[in-house]
Amino acid sequence: MNKKESFGGELAKQLPVENIYNDLAHPALSTVGQGLQGITKLALTPISALVWGYDKISDYLDVAIPEYFEKRKIKKEKIISPDPMVAVPIVEAMRYTSHKEELREMFTNLLGAAMNADSIDAHPAFVDIIKQLSPDEGKIIKYLYKDDKQPMMKLRIILDDGAGENDLSPYFSDIGYKVNCYYPQKFPEYLDNLHRLGIVEVYYDRFLVDENYYDELKVHPYFPHVDEKINILEKKSMYELSAFGKKFCEVCLE
Repeated sequence: MNKKESFGGELAKQLPVENIYNDLAHPALSTVGQGLQGITKLALTPISALVWGYDKISDYLDVAIPEYFEKRKIKKEKIISPDPMVAVPIVEAMRYTSHKEELREMFTNLLGAAMNADSIDAHPAFVDIIKQLSPDEGKIIKYLYKDDKQPMMKLRIILDDGAGENDLSPYFSDIGYKVNCYYPQKFPEYLDNLHRLGIVEVYYDRFLVDENYYDELKVHPYFPHVDEKINILEKKSMYELSAFGKKFCEVCLE
């Protein structure tokens, strides 16, 4: 064993991976879930042989995956071994991200979809997308899936003598406060990332017709306020789930 492998093994012993998944233990499976459990464990056997440290999360998957199929009333005959191209990176990522509920739910649903013979939507790209999300972004996506068109707004200062305009602040949206993000003030960064990943479409030159959306933003306690003497331009815009984002949500959130 080389030094790198030895270091990795020692580090793995020190990480509380097993404790994390013990903390995620589900209630006892129902009778239906117990009937599915043996089938899902068998279907995941080829994957367990490909993932180092699979035993650390097997207790969680042995319950979560049967629950996935039971909840959706998918017949046991439809359960198949997942494509390693999708399943292996999912399980590997779950070893270090699944203590975050928002990401754990997405990975679990994606793995379940990959094990459903009737599903053709478990795209390998979805794994990399989840790996690049923060828990806050997971909360935002979940909210957008229910209400996909959202307003955003920023203030611009109109300079004297026709010298142009300057942004007073980045775009503001209250979605981070609505979903109890850990860092709601980081909305501009979250929006940029979700747009980069193709989950969200941003329309800087379009806005929602209903003015009430923007009136609500302006009375929000964290909306930027300025002296009334300053000449201000209100820039209204909007963002929404993309078609790709909706497909991602159908697989990873439903």
